[in-house]
Amino acid sequence: MSAESELVLRMIDGFNNIDLDAIVACFADDAIYDNVPMAAVQGTDAIRETLQGFMGAATEVQWDMRNIVAEGGVVLTERVDKFKINDHWIELPVMGTFEVANGKITAWRDYFDMNQFQTQLTAATG
Repeated sequence: MSAESELVLRMIDGFNNIDLDAIVACFADDAIYDNVPMAAVQGTDAIRETLQGFMGAATEVQWDMRNIVAEGGVVLTERVDKFKINDHWIELPVMGTFEVANGKITAWRDYFDMNQFQTQLTAATG
């Protein structure tokens, strides 16, 4: 497995352990995170704030990797991202693209269906 893939998997372990510090440590200081249905953010402080918004209400997080491929500093992931909120699991199929340089993630783009997420979030939060 490539060093780039290992870095992305280490970041995913951070999600599964709800460890925001471990997640953010995987990013370059000026990294860009583009959660494609929403506006992109840049820098580790903005990434931390955005991720905290997603993870803040979750009591458990489990990201299941279906496929991971790395080539030339780019890592592609096919995942199912799961967040447990109020004893209800939100499950979201996601395609992610990670650009890696010098041992850090410099860009991360995730593609998913925002309506699917919002419908499940509404059901979980009542």
